[in-house]
Amino acid sequence: MESLRLRKFKIVAGTHYGTPKEVWGFRTKSRRGNPVNLARKFLDANQDLLGLKDLEYFPRPRVIESLGARHIIFQQRLENLPILRAYVTVHMARNGSAYLVKNRAVPRDLAHPSAEFRITSPIARRRGLASVTKRPGSARVTASERIWFPLQSRLRPSYRVNVRRRKPREDWIIFVDGETGRILRKYDNLASVTGFASVFDPNPVIALGGSNQLIRNSRLLPPPPTAYAKVTLHNLKTTGRLDGWRVTTKPTPRRVRRTDRRFHFTSDDPAFEEVMVYFHIDRSIRYLESLGFRGPRAIFQEPMPVNANGTEEDNSWYSPHERNLTFGLGGVDDAEDAEIILHELGHAIQDAICPGFGQSAEAAAMGEGFGDYFAASFFAAGKPPRYRTSVGTWDAIESGDYDPPCLRRVDEQMTYEVFDHNATADEHANGQIWSATLWDIWTALGRDIADVLVLESHFQLDGFTTFARGARAIIDADRNLYRGRHVAQLQTIFHRRGIGPVE
Repeated sequence: MESLRLRKFKIVAGTHYGTPKEVWGFRTKSRRGNPVNLARKFLDANQDLLGLKDLEYFPRPRVIESLGARHIIFQQRLENLPILRAYVTVHMARNGSAYLVKNRAVPRDLAHPSAEFRITSPIARRRGLASVTKRPGSARVTASERIWFPLQSRLRPSYRVNVRRRKPREDWIIFVDGETGRILRKYDNLASVTGFASVFDPNPVIALGGSNQLIRNSRLLPPPPTAYAKVTLHNLKTTGRLDGWRVTTKPTPRRVRRTDRRFHFTSDDPAFEEVMVYFHIDRSIRYLESLGFRGPRAIFQEPMPVNANGTEEDNSWYSPHERNLTFGLGGVDDAEDAEIILHELGHAIQDAICPGFGQSAEAAAMGEGFGDYFAASFFAAGKPPRYRTSVGTWDAIESGDYDPPCLRRVDEQMTYEVFDHNATADEHANGQIWSATLWDIWTALGRDIADVLVLESHFQLDGFTTFARGARAIIDADRNLYRGRHVAQLQTIFHRRGIGPVE
């Protein structure tokens, strides 16, 4: 036990409870054994450092396996019921070496319910069932359990109710307030079918090999038929809408519906943007799954809600609060350019792995940089060399800032020394330092390794992270996945970009 006690480490201080929310900068010796038992022994040895006095308070840990590590999550409980999003996580390489601890536990003397359970489980089950259907016999409750639901910094007594419906086939998870009976949250998982569509892949400029057929006398022209690609839409629900396992366009106003599941439109039809976001987000998430982030390691546990035509502004965004994407219609419609779609999906990926990502200047810049990198990496193989490092070539076709015209590039010769720390600084401009750094990794190691390292690194970041911590996380990912095979190359890249110190 003494050998597991940390002597040399670094701390990220917590802001609420006086306990560290993160301990890093260490790597224990490799050990054989059950990872849960190893994690418990590690926490026992360091409970004074972490402010944990009673590990019985964290029973039945959950183990999430990423590609190169195991992440052992000790769920906090109150009165023998789980508290959502209250946990201690030990991040451990597959050789049993711990290298990071995150602590989101509520101290025992501060964890108090805001109310008592007043409704019974049968009442909660009926409320949950009624929120799905009014037709008796069309659905049934399959399970229910008591939990504590965090709501506006309070712990609400709640029931998690599972409801299964036959026609249409649905599988609902519903959270019912245990005091009032109101519905706090609900979502469903559904069956799927295949559809067919016309899209830009990724956009008309790339499809046509340039902009000659798209702009004349400073005026945009409608993309010709050769700019479109015929594609398959996977995992659609049976409603004729663009709802699926991985993405739903439910927030989009005046949604398109095709009972024959044939979604062929041109770009002057508002339905085209809806088809674009479904196809490209679904395909991108399936790509994440192909890298190994699937099943218990899946980055997204629910379909991503998207408003394809959400604002008249020339702007798009991901909302962490609503956990959805919104695309704008100003200038070239943002959802007509799949590189813009994937940039915004990048923010959703980061928030899904690390909730609240981007709350500091450097973290916000990393968010913008990762979004550009993800879009550039995903489409690089299908782009002419001249456009390979350009992002948003259709959305910013009239831009004079770059040659060829685009929104941004991922190969700028920028270092951390030019990072603008002013409060009014543009995170997109600062983000080009990070995207260029990630692109250096892509160039040095190839897409398959670079994408996995960058994605894996996010599991140990937080909302207030820095470039240096992001670099360290990428090196940790390489040590966990590839036994440090690329550490020297990575350190050279980070040093060249002025990011550090990196251990």
